[in-house]
Amino acid sequence: MTSAARKPTPEQRQILAPEIENLLWGLFGPNDRPFFDRSDIAPIALDEFVQCDEVFEETFRFLDALTRIWNRRCPGRPLKPCAQDRQAKEIATPMVLPDLSETPVSKRQESGADDELTPAADANIEETSVMPLPRPPDTPTSGSAQGRPGQVSPASTAPAKHREPRASFQLPNGKVGVDYAARIEGRDAEGRPVRIRDVRMPEGLGLSFDPDSGELRGIPALDGDHRLPLSWSLDEKTRYSGECLLIVNPDPKSLWKVIEPPDGSLYLKPHADRRLLTGRGFRIAAASRRGRSHEHAGTFRDDDFFIGHDAQTQWSLILVADGAGSARYSREGARLAVASAGAQLSEALAGEMSARMNAALHGWEADPEGVAQAMGAEFHSLFHKAGTLAVQSIEQEARSAGAEVRDYATTLLAAAVKRQDSETFLATFWMGDGAIAAYGPRGKVRLMGTPDGGEFAGQTRFLDRAALADQAFARRIGIGRYADLTAVMLMTDGVSDPRFETDNGLNDPAKWDGLWDDIAPLLASPEPDRSLVDWLHFFSPGHHDDRTLALLW
Repeated sequence: MTSAARKPTPEQRQILAPEIENLLWGLFGPNDRPFFDRSDIAPIALDEFVQCDEVFEETFRFLDALTRIWNRRCPGRPLKPCAQDRQAKEIATPMVLPDLSETPVSKRQESGADDELTPAADANIEETSVMPLPRPPDTPTSGSAQGRPGQVSPASTAPAKHREPRASFQLPNGKVGVDYAARIEGRDAEGRPVRIRDVRMPEGLGLSFDPDSGELRGIPALDGDHRLPLSWSLDEKTRYSGECLLIVNPDPKSLWKVIEPPDGSLYLKPHADRRLLTGRGFRIAAASRRGRSHEHAGTFRDDDFFIGHDAQTQWSLILVADGAGSARYSREGARLAVASAGAQLSEALAGEMSARMNAALHGWEADPEGVAQAMGAEFHSLFHKAGTLAVQSIEQEARSAGAEVRDYATTLLAAAVKRQDSETFLATFWMGDGAIAAYGPRGKVRLMGTPDGGEFAGQTRFLDRAALADQAFARRIGIGRYADLTAVMLMTDGVSDPRFETDNGLNDPAKWDGLWDDIAPLLASPEPDRSLVDWLHFFSPGHHDDRTLALLW
């Protein structure tokens, strides 16, 4: 015999709505064996689902179908819904629904989709519904007299079961790896504050709940949206269930990929480089590391460096270069620049120029201004020649590779250093961004020029023939002689930008003190150059370029 799926009448909807909603809530708990897991469902979404007309109608059809099956299998013993008052000894009398032949029914096509409502005409369809229905509270039992004063009709229906109160909860966002301590703020539907009694934490989240303070504490270990099941109360007696959303943001460092450059790439280059030299009473270390932006893109390190020391003349050299990120072969341009310029400076300071400069330094005390001017002219010529040789080597490589010279664009910073007792003489050349500084004693710094992007041209200037021919070339040369100097430092903008941010920051001695405090313990380690390579991987939001630092201390 075929059964018909019926829509509930307005009377049935009014009477059964509370019981059907209770039935649906039971599927999600709280009870010993809920059917559905509600841990990832927001309470407000579940509430809207339970009260949805479509859900009510489908549940009604389900109950109606169960009742039909029961009455076929157990005729004469109709099902009776329990009274809503669980303490009552009497239950509602079964109520027979109207004849199906007078009630619109909804059939399903073979496709399974809902049809339009059509009159029942199939002779095989049962003509009466046997789904019992609790009567409205004021409806007397069939065949009984009207209720007398003080008499309670046995078929009267108790008021609908009171729905569990709701409350909303809030927590500030956390971040993986960062200490977290926050109080769960909860209020009920009337805006009254509630007390959080317990919170169930996901395994591995890294947080714990303190019921006395109502706080979550710890170091989050899992990022994502975490819905935390909890219990709460208003009167310290009755507990209710709820949940609070905690959003844990990922550690930004974890979002960066580390990708190797394509196999067979031109101008292979290691992702990190380092070197250490020791002289009489001082040391020179250089470290260079591929930045996170290059790691993420699977490209090479564009920075490079050169350090050297002549034990006979006691002249030391430090050079760093930063290849332009927009130039496809700038990594080779940076390497050629420091190698060519470094070789030229080393050769000159090991020859006759060294003798002239040593003699000039001995007369510094007597005529500091005159000696500084003469030495400045010598180093102007030397740095110009070194820069020219660097440009020529880049041009030659571009011709050999069939590329453009601009494909090898690079900056170049250089320093020639001579130590004499407690005095340090310093001659520098500054082309591009980054920084060259004579630091110390504490609280004191002398910048040996201005990074391009400040005084020069409004953007980074790269080493080329136009820059060498510029009338302002002399302003790129710095000369100084300092007592009690702590260190001479050269760095690319991958270090200077996150540490100093602006040109004003570069002139702030406190920021240089902070940098020195960070690296001084590394310089005291057995392998300071290796320690510097590791340090260069520090994380600074928005600053992910290659980093190179070279210094004499």
